[in-house]
Amino acid sequence: MKEKVTPHLQRKIRDGSAAVALQFRLQNVPGGNIAPNDPLGEESLYSPIKGIVHKYQNRVLWKTTYRCAAHCQFCTRSRQIGSAEGDLDDADIAAGLCYIRSHPEIDDVILSGGDPLFVPQTVTRILSGLRDIPSIQVVRIGTRLPIHSPKSIGSPPVKRLLKALQACGESFQTYILVHVNHPDEIDYDVTDAIRTIRAYGFPVLSQTVFLKNVNDEEEVLEGLFKKLYYLGIVPYYIYRCDRVAGLERFVCDIGREREIMTALHKRMSGIALPSYIVDVEGTGKIPVPLDFWDVPDLGHCRDYNGIVIRL
Repeated sequence: MKEKVTPHLQRKIRDGSAAVALQFRLQNVPGGNIAPNDPLGEESLYSPIKGIVHKYQNRVLWKTTYRCAAHCQFCTRSRQIGSAEGDLDDADIAAGLCYIRSHPEIDDVILSGGDPLFVPQTVTRILSGLRDIPSIQVVRIGTRLPIHSPKSIGSPPVKRLLKALQACGESFQTYILVHVNHPDEIDYDVTDAIRTIRAYGFPVLSQTVFLKNVNDEEEVLEGLFKKLYYLGIVPYYIYRCDRVAGLERFVCDIGREREIMTALHKRMSGIALPSYIVDVEGTGKIPVPLDFWDVPDLGHCRDYNGIVIRL
């Protein structure tokens, strides 16, 4: 994955934000071999057709593109990001809609990527089809665009997409999920972008990843979650960093992560705290117990089938 940094992020780096630089600048570090290129088995286990990942019975993740405004160096899908191979044409969209329509148990669609807001025309075509599928009750859109390039939220293509989403309100509920990792990422422009999104009536939730030397401090995450909460964003998940080959420098000690989340639970409101989870290959999201419980082995967990998994 090549380095790609927006002018907005470049300004933050020039202003001295090490947290932003570590996330987006390409680091000259030795390659690692701690995981396969597809650490969650998205393509090998759960992708029946291009773009669709059907891991959970009642919901699908739909990768609308592999492109983003900027490239996060810790990305789970770094093997794909930046490639035009992930772009969807009309035939791909029709096939995805046909698959969803043929599985009436699916009621929840997560539009991901890449970044769906980076390809608003593609997403608009997908929404047009989803409106006609009676089983769909929820559409979630995962994005980093308000963080990567906040002024893009006010661009005509994105505004047209937000209006199209708003028009879908009688067909399904829409949620916007914004990925934010550090308080430095939330400035005036980002705040304005989030308020623009919320003005359309969409609930906004956040997702965060534990990143070594970026946000593995109590004060940093407390500041982040409070900023999100004050903005009307509900902190949803904080993930343990996926073990992607070559990106081991971002993986924190799990004991340290638990200490941080335990301390925050003691002094912050529950609505301002995300669920702390690890995404396990072949299974899904497993909650990580905090220090309120005696857990003798932090190196393993059980998946949904009761199988012991090494973390």
